[in-house]
Amino acid sequence: MTIDTAKYFINLHSESSKRERTYFKLIDAAIELIYEKGFHLSSVKEICEISGVANGTFYNHFLDKEDIYSQAALNISRPIATFLNQKKAEAPNAVEVVKTGHVEYINYLALRPKWAVVILQTQRGSYGTDVWNLNKRRVTTDVKRGIKEGVFNIKFDPFLIDQIMQLVLHSITQQVIYSPSKAITVKTSIAIMRLLKYEES
Repeated sequence: MTIDTAKYFINLHSESSKRERTYFKLIDAAIELIYEKGFHLSSVKEICEISGVANGTFYNHFLDKEDIYSQAALNISRPIATFLNQKKAEAPNAVEVVKTGHVEYINYLALRPKWAVVILQTQRGSYGTDVWNLNKRRVTTDVKRGIKEGVFNIKFDPFLIDQIMQLVLHSITQQVIYSPSKAITVKTSIAIMRLLKYEES
């Protein structure tokens, strides 16, 4: 069972100014369209048709298609970051911070496939590279803490972070294509902890 995020942002900002509501109508429409057609097959014209906003008005808010998808990814990242920070604050040690970080991230997006597709495509470099880099920095911070505290017996290597990110993205992709699966998330977590050379005692 998944969570429908259709019109999430316009509903969240229903009391905002007309300009802000128009902005979020366009964001919601862009998310719907990329989920249905992907970045390359979607167009500004279609985003405007879905949202009921005039083409000219679109350009009062965004430079182009890449800009709206970058901003959609940023808007999606905010509630995810809030959720992850809350969960990680409850983690008792560096190992659990790392586990919580990737497990909760995977499960959160697996349940929200429309948002997942937007985030997944940031990794391909079509747009939103800042979101991809923010995610990498978050993982880097957590892993470095574990190394510093001596729970991960490895030297830090940026390539390791790329490997972790690829495992996370693969897990999310599989769950978007098929269905959310905690079993897949657990297998992904085991693979990540092996990369970090961490063994349960």
